Amino acid sequence: MKLNRILSLLLIAVMLTMSVSVAFAQDAEEEPNPFAPADLVEIADILREATAGNDPTAQRIAVVVNVLSPFWTAAAIGEQRAASELGTAVVFMAPAQAGDIASQQSLLETLVTDGYNGIAFSAIDPAAVVSIVENGMEQGVNFITMDSDSADSGRPLFLALDNYTGGFLAGQAMVDALGDDCGQVVGFVGFITAQNAVDRIAGIEASFEGTDCVLETVLVDNGDPSIALSNSEAALTTYPDLKGMIGIYSYNGPAAIQALRTNNRVGEVKLVAFDLATETMQGLRDGVVSAAIGQRVYYYGYLPVYILYAMSTIGVDETMALLEPYLSGENGDLLDAGADIVTPENIDAYLEYLDSIGIVSQ
Repeated sequence: MKLNRILSLLLIAVMLTMSVSVAFAQDAEEEPNPFAPADLVEIADILREATAGNDPTAQRIAVVVNVLSPFWTAAAIGEQRAASELGTAVVFMAPAQAGDIASQQSLLETLVTDGYNGIAFSAIDPAAVVSIVENGMEQGVNFITMDSDSADSGRPLFLALDNYTGGFLAGQAMVDALGDDCGQVVGFVGFITAQNAVDRIAGIEASFEGTDCVLETVLVDNGDPSIALSNSEAALTTYPDLKGMIGIYSYNGPAAIQALRTNNRVGEVKLVAFDLATETMQGLRDGVVSAAIGQRVYYYGYLPVYILYAMSTIGVDETMALLEPYLSGENGDLLDAGADIVTPENIDAYLEYLDSIGIVSQ
């Protein structure tokens, strides 16, 4: 009898423990990762439902970037995943030479001539592609821009981080990192004519207003990581009182990290980077990087496929009507993918999110 009572009590204890464990597990499952962009997932779901029943094999879509670099790997994965989900043909392309305007023009012209239904691209020079886009749209090709805009081309939609806001966030992160030690800051960028660079620089400058931080100069590398490293090295010697460095393109952060380590200036010069390259994430863990402004690069490949597929099947007007609740900007044509502010304190949560979508950096 006594043994039965003991067994009964043990069984109750086990059941209570299991109940609590299940409750905790359910809570954990319901707790969304803070970096998961619910609105971007929702957009894909809406477009998938709206285009159901169309023949995906009748569509051909292209995603054209500005330079072949690790930054775009996440977008390429997103683009292929969307193509697989829809069952449509998609190609991912970049200029043969990094940042070459003529090469990007040639790519776009060829895609129009070959009869692609939809083209998403990141403009190296916004003015250089205007006539190509206008001509293509006259022939029934759908165009959108992502990452770097060409607003005068007549494209109906631009998908990106609001680059001015991104620049402002980067500048704020630098001010926070320096505190009372604000002073000379140098920026580093790939293409000074690209609209994303122009807007980010303007945002950084605006964030410094009313502080002692000054954006002394922005050094340009034309998409060449080796020049980016040379620029970082040069900044450390040219400006002996340098307080901060801001890497405006994805590879600028890793270049600055290497220069700071080589010159034993880690901690003395603060670094804020755009994007979460593998080296930048390690820099956050090691305390070399104070903060990184993360773009949702995976969605720069994933969403354009859905958007262009919708434009080609249900029409531009209906597609834009579905997207309208998510649009912003002066002309209501910006689909803001948002930004992630990643710090040494939240890098683990960010890595968990990347793992959930099958990428290691973006």
